[in-house]
Amino acid sequence: MDFWTRLKSEIKAKNTTQEWIAGQIDVPFGTFRKWMTRKTYPDLKEGTQLAKILGVSAEYLITGTEAEGLDTTERKLINAYRKLSTTDKENAILAVLSWVGKNEQKVF
Repeated sequence: MDFWTRLKSEIKAKNTTQEWIAGQIDVPFGTFRKWMTRKTYPDLKEGTQLAKILGVSAEYLITGTEAEGLDTTERKLINAYRKLSTTDKENAILAVLSWVGKNEQKVF
């Protein structure tokens, strides 16, 4: 999978449109379409903005891997966790710790 395929996949996963993404990073839609048809590339600032809006790292869009070595499922779990309320985060941590076992709790 290349940059373009990952970008399209992330836009689809966010259930949004290319037009909306272009508007969020203040890029004319024509410019965005050129990126999507592989005629031009976003610059560093635009690429970073794309990644942030899509909830992924720029490294993931470029290479397909996260700096932390996270796979797609792990990244999605972390993003879902970040959206939880404080109470739900605490409950999730307790659930994971009880599942992992007492010896592993020292890690947290």
